[in-house]
Amino acid sequence: MRPFSEIVGRFPRVIRDLSVQYNKKVNLRIEGETTLFERVALDALSDPLNHLLRNCFDHGIEPAEMRLAAGKLAEGTITIRASQIGNQAQITIIDDGRGIDLEKIRAKVRSHGIPEAQISGMSDRDLLSLIFDAGFSTAEKVTELSGRGVGMDVVRANLEKLKGDIQVNTRLGQGTTFTITLPLGLSVLRVILLEHQKLIFAVPVDSITEMLVCRPDTIVRSQIDPQSPYVLWNGQQVSVTELAEVLSFRGTHINPSLEGNPSINQPLIIIVKDGDQHHAIPVDRFWNEQEVAIRPVMSPMPLPTGFSGATVLGDGRVIPLVGLAQLIRFAAEQRDACATQFAGPAQSSVTKIIPASTPANPSDVFARQVVLVIDDSVHVRRYLTLTLERAGYEVVPAKDGREGVDKLLGGLRVAAVLCDVEMPRLDGYGVLDEIKGRPEFAKLPITMLTSRNSDKHRKLALKLGASAYFSKPYNDQALLKTLEELIQISTR
Repeated sequence: MRPFSEIVGRFPRVIRDLSVQYNKKVNLRIEGETTLFERVALDALSDPLNHLLRNCFDHGIEPAEMRLAAGKLAEGTITIRASQIGNQAQITIIDDGRGIDLEKIRAKVRSHGIPEAQISGMSDRDLLSLIFDAGFSTAEKVTELSGRGVGMDVVRANLEKLKGDIQVNTRLGQGTTFTITLPLGLSVLRVILLEHQKLIFAVPVDSITEMLVCRPDTIVRSQIDPQSPYVLWNGQQVSVTELAEVLSFRGTHINPSLEGNPSINQPLIIIVKDGDQHHAIPVDRFWNEQEVAIRPVMSPMPLPTGFSGATVLGDGRVIPLVGLAQLIRFAAEQRDACATQFAGPAQSSVTKIIPASTPANPSDVFARQVVLVIDDSVHVRRYLTLTLERAGYEVVPAKDGREGVDKLLGGLRVAAVLCDVEMPRLDGYGVLDEIKGRPEFAKLPITMLTSRNSDKHRKLALKLGASAYFSKPYNDQALLKTLEELIQISTR
């Protein structure tokens, strides 16, 4: 077994050279470099990954001027991520570029004489699969970097030899994701063994960003929202997810005399990365780090959410393999479901301010003391709601930028908007681009709340029309004062 870094270690230099040669700024992020693959598989993946990387650089990432015009950062980003999920290896290649235009694919299919009835019956997935056919391309010109369709068919052929699969997801104007999956009969994985509430479980090393000793003041519970604890890590608030929210532990405590002593025999905080977000999970102790063989769990019943396999330790003990990121997402879904269930009376008071259609008079768009909160974190939405309600505001929440924009365009009248930057479907820059470009929302104050504190992110937000920009963690009173001032200015 060899680490993923053996084939991707050269890619940063490839991107640097291409950036200089083609005058295109691109940042390459590589995650999961220690994920282990069989040598044969690793050798076979080298050329396909190289081609996909170049394809993302050439066809995916737009020139800087086009990105700025679309409200994006001038520098594009390509992410290559490797992980093991149960008995499958997964590699994703993600770019935040222009996306794949499905209409161009349909036009190309028409040019090949395919009947219109057959084309109209093709799903998006069917259309995207055509890019792996030999010679198929929608590129307007041939380039040395990535030729007219040459190579994508080889990518699929090489993966099929490994009994693997490749899927494509794309959003026009937002980017494309290639997902490669490879079956692994008996895979080897580097894990850490953690214990919580008398259960020992294995967690892939690649999924852990950092371990912190949990002291009495490490977990912060605010008086405003004690049900949404967080820890301060690298200058940002990281929400805490308790494993007890999604798991019931009934395991027998391991006798230390049989297993030796834990490496760290005190409470810890595990910082877990899920996409661009970090989360904190408390555990009781850390046993050790080791390389283990992951075996499938053969059962007619599906494994619980977050469990993807098991490993057998040297003493014969069976330990479950747990995906902490999956557990965190599941916990968030459970909390959202509970919030929806118990939000009936509160929602009815909000519904009264939403007209059936967009108001005819643009000056009627704003309803004093109503604030739209757009954030994909249920913890942040809940905290901001409590903070704003205590200050006398009514709050309408939205779980991402797309939902927030749809509410506004659907007629929601608000005095101000508080908006996160990094969100699925539509990010904060996209919200600014769609809303501030409309005359009826020209005076609507939109305040950005984000962990991104660099000057370039701040300047881009202000350029797109943001009224204020707060970096997390922020001062509640400063936020409320700024919000009040912005609302007063907008109603003059």
